[in-house]
Amino acid sequence: MARFSKFPTWWTRSRGMVVFKGGGSAGASIAALKCLIAISTIIDFYSRKGRVSFSDLELITGLSRPMVVKGIEMLEALEIAAVNRTGHVNEYELTVLGDDDKWAKLPVDRLKQHLPLLPNRGVVPLTALKIYLLLVSLRPNNSLSLSIGYDRMRELLGVQKAQIRSALDILYSHALIRITKNEEVDAKHNVYTILGLSL
Repeated sequence: MARFSKFPTWWTRSRGMVVFKGGGSAGASIAALKCLIAISTIIDFYSRKGRVSFSDLELITGLSRPMVVKGIEMLEALEIAAVNRTGHVNEYELTVLGDDDKWAKLPVDRLKQHLPLLPNRGVVPLTALKIYLLLVSLRPNNSLSLSIGYDRMRELLGVQKAQIRSALDILYSHALIRITKNEEVDAKHNVYTILGLSL
């Protein structure tokens, strides 16, 4: 069975993906999302806590150490992650908001293989990460796939529609998702399947 990790999703509903901005902030936003994914792959399922070194975060994310620091700082500022720095190696906790303890599954092995290969600069790689986390957050529990249109993505992500196709190409080329046509009559949206997970 494919390994998965627990990924709290409250912030996708409370704050939304729009808090991770492009422009001059794109690099830091990419770093934050990559660090968030990396932390989710090492935390304990129940406590949502885990210890990981900066060197390991660099390895999992493909980021430089200064960018790992920036990414962690952004997650702390948004209160998506808390950091305990009292030990030799920092302990990270992914937070929950009130009683919103819903979570998504992330495919651990596939992400550890492909996450460091995703580009670390530019609005399109940022959009790719935002789309990926949106898809895993919206995926129904009884399916590995979901259908969603570009207009809905744009609304939820706070990105330009023109960026979405190129961002999807990044996810597809790095084997994180599969994209197929919806076979239903009158269906206008593609079907996106999260690779590396099992039901």
